[in-house]
Amino acid sequence: MTITHLEALLAIAEHGSFTRAAQSLGRTQSAVSRAIAGLEHQLGAPVIHRGTDGAVLTELGQQAARHGKLAMHELHAIESLAMRANAPRLRVGAIASALPRLVPEATSALHRSWPHATVWTVQGDDDELADWLAEETIDLAITSQPRTADPAEAQLSLLDEFLAVVPHQHPLAQSERVPLAALTAAGVADPGGTCGPQLAAGFAANGVPWQPDHLVRDVSTVLAMAKAGITAGVVPALAVPRQPPPGVALRPLDPVLHRQLYVRYPANQREATEFALLLERAATN
Repeated sequence: MTITHLEALLAIAEHGSFTRAAQSLGRTQSAVSRAIAGLEHQLGAPVIHRGTDGAVLTELGQQAARHGKLAMHELHAIESLAMRANAPRLRVGAIASALPRLVPEATSALHRSWPHATVWTVQGDDDELADWLAEETIDLAITSQPRTADPAEAQLSLLDEFLAVVPHQHPLAQSERVPLAALTAAGVADPGGTCGPQLAAGFAANGVPWQPDHLVRDVSTVLAMAKAGITAGVVPALAVPRQPPPGVALRPLDPVLHRQLYVRYPANQREATEFALLLERAATN
């Protein structure tokens, strides 16, 4: 007796027809008929009564179906154990601004292929992430610093745009693009972390000093302050939720300023490579 026999029997029990059973299994009707014939040969008696009203299980067929359903349930439980054992286990380290959106979106995409995958995340600065990756404490790092010349390490780069965030009723919310000088004149919050030095360099390159009125620790605080009407600010686009909170407006800067993120991971690790590609997809969608 094989799994094919049991699947055919249970499909006919559910659908009452060889044709519909075959369709549900993605097989031909003749393949289902052969499976039932093989089962009947092994049991030595009919399991299906074929009539004008369709296919009906005999008493033996009903008994076999009850046991078959239990057997298939246990088989699926074993398959689930195997899936759990083979599911990816990833330790991901990231700078703070990569954690609100990039990592969760890539994790969700991974779970669609591997429902039992485990992704453990930890926040760190650039130096910490580089050390943890070198020490194999983490499997993948999302950082603002590119890798060294280590041939065993692979890298993907992600381009991220800085956006102005202003209270919804602020005059700058009516602008398609927000000039750098106008933004600083309105008062701004620095989201902290590695963004501050990058913003200082970008503003200075355009002749505007970066002099934030508030220095906070994360993007969510900047968004909350703008929503409350306390200040404007600058945030990296990839750190902002797909649906920004109500009460704030996000606008491109004029001129546009970017930052570069780097996804660094061992070149020979399949799971890390797959997750890096999912991060790249999340960043470009």
